[in-house]
Amino acid sequence: MYLHRLMLLLAALVAATPALAQSDALRILNRIRSGNVQVPAAPNTQPAVYSEKPIELAAMPLAMKKDAGQQKTFTLFPNRVFVAGYNVGGLRQAKTTGTASGGILNNNPGASSTMEMVAFGIDQVLLTRVANAAYADLVWQLKQAGFEVVSIEAARVAAGFDKLKLDGESYDISVPADRGSMHGIVVGPTPTGVRGNYPLAKLEIGAFGAPLLSSALQAMVVMPNLLFDFPRARSSKSVGYTATASVDLQFAINPGYSKMCVTASQRSAFLEGDATLALNGTAASDASFGTVTEVSESDNSGEQNLGAALGVGVRAKSTKTTGFSVNQARYESLALAAAKGWNTAFVTQLRAQQQMSK
Repeated sequence: MYLHRLMLLLAALVAATPALAQSDALRILNRIRSGNVQVPAAPNTQPAVYSEKPIELAAMPLAMKKDAGQQKTFTLFPNRVFVAGYNVGGLRQAKTTGTASGGILNNNPGASSTMEMVAFGIDQVLLTRVANAAYADLVWQLKQAGFEVVSIEAARVAAGFDKLKLDGESYDISVPADRGSMHGIVVGPTPTGVRGNYPLAKLEIGAFGAPLLSSALQAMVVMPNLLFDFPRARSSKSVGYTATASVDLQFAINPGYSKMCVTASQRSAFLEGDATLALNGTAASDASFGTVTEVSESDNSGEQNLGAALGVGVRAKSTKTTGFSVNQARYESLALAAAKGWNTAFVTQLRAQQQMSK
């Protein structure tokens, strides 16, 4: 009898699910991805041109700490640095699903709730402008702090430079979220391109080849990775009957993937010093940087009613997809302020680590 009811339910569900409801979320995502939405401010199409100068905006307040590595990294070449590119990433899609297991005794199969947000306007040109400014600002700040900075031209002819895998193209990334995932893009500054050694949010052995280059340049080799969040994705997993999920807008530095790798070695055969500096605490802004343009919501209440009529429990499902149009000028200002704060904290921590080693 139960099997007969289940077959009737499946047949009814196929007949009752509207094609429009099945494709609505995909339609919004495709519209945003193709750029067919109203942008709150005209996109800034200014090309990404490199110029060595500091970022003029006020720095986002943040702190940095040594995450891992040897202390001697900071003392082998205490006043000479080579900045090996500057990978910058921007997340622009987030999805999370909350689940509730329900109960067997009362024939309740639980529930699931999915939230997805896609941002239009966080593109390669915008992020490359940020990467250019971040790279130039770091070089400028290091020089102001008394470091001798090896030029990219001098490094290119040094032994081991090729191991850094500079001059790479932008690439897409996918990183875990709270019971979900987030997706974005990584770019590099114009003078160096994307760095493939110690990449951002991409699996590869870090610091490979750095001993030879560090020894040849007689300098610390710094490999920056900076990733910007645009959403906060959260969801629940419980044994009850209600599932929750949320994606809130907030610009922030991603603490898990934003790192500064520093290597140093007087010997070319193996790496003597390798350390990682990371965010200490949080770095975020609640400032507005765009407009919600489209929202699609759907659930399977019709399927649940059919199931109830047939005496068969149907898992409750709901999905909400939001399209967000980024104001590129506001986003760029937030990203530049974050990059300046990141660079300032790094230079401060670099000198602090050297003092601790004395």
